[in-house]
Amino acid sequence: MRPSTTIGVALRSFGNPLLNDYEETVRRLYDAGYRVLDFAFVCHNYPNYILRADDWQQRIDRIANLAQKLGVTFSQSHLPYITDTMYCTDANFQKPGYAEYFDECMRRAYIGSAMLGVRYATAHPMSFPEYNFEEQPQLEENRKYYDRFVELGIQNGVGTAFENMLPSLNRSWPDRYCTRYEELIRLVDSYNDPMVGICWDTGHANQMRFDQVRALRAVGHRLKNTHINDNHYGTRDEHLQPFMGTIDWFQLIPVLAEIGYDGDLAYETNQVGIKAEGTLQDAILRLTYENGCYLVKIYEDALAQRKENATV
Repeated sequence: MRPSTTIGVALRSFGNPLLNDYEETVRRLYDAGYRVLDFAFVCHNYPNYILRADDWQQRIDRIANLAQKLGVTFSQSHLPYITDTMYCTDANFQKPGYAEYFDECMRRAYIGSAMLGVRYATAHPMSFPEYNFEEQPQLEENRKYYDRFVELGIQNGVGTAFENMLPSLNRSWPDRYCTRYEELIRLVDSYNDPMVGICWDTGHANQMRFDQVRALRAVGHRLKNTHINDNHYGTRDEHLQPFMGTIDWFQLIPVLAEIGYDGDLAYETNQVGIKAEGTLQDAILRLTYENGCYLVKIYEDALAQRKENATV
């Protein structure tokens, strides 16, 4: 296990209508200490989004070459996603041609993930209120949409990790598909393929007030990716560093050793330092790396204790 982070923590700046340079973002995260990254293909509505460009493959190839030179690994990625996970709440899908553009971004994100050596790309299950949020038709609709992309990923050596979703914090909707881990497990198990698994977002689970030890034991071998962040419940998905919110990390991290998780701790702490600039933001990025190293130490200690207990 290694400390990791999404490039989104430095790719976007507060109030900036454009994305920062992708290669410079990788360099900054390298300088902060990170050697493992989660590539964010999620900024598809920005005009300088990497997959929007005609030379997107050449740009990704440059990033892959830079990462190899620096000794940086992209162990996971994040696919484009729909606002609120629902077509009906995303105004962009009312625009002619946008659905086709979004699907092309999905296709390119899988190919780009393969170019970067990603093991599993994280996907958001979609919600369908027109079915009264009934589980089975929502599972079927997700299969109808994602099957072609899951297969594309498999053909290119990239697995798909479906993420546990965030509840509707402003209560505009009574439910969202895969906020409950039982639904997520059934969606993943419907594929019956080791290349399809789960991404566990600790902040989303905290908003659901789950006992995350119990939840992760249920997820078990299906866990492929993580989104590590903290919050205080409430009405905001705060994306704070661990120990800044209400999650008990001394209970949560050891269960990852218990269930045999062999991936990385990928921080998704985008709100920490997003309003800072320059050297101050770099200092905050270094702090997130040290925070991640601390959690990795908790994991390693738990793993060593389990091995010791097994020999007694």
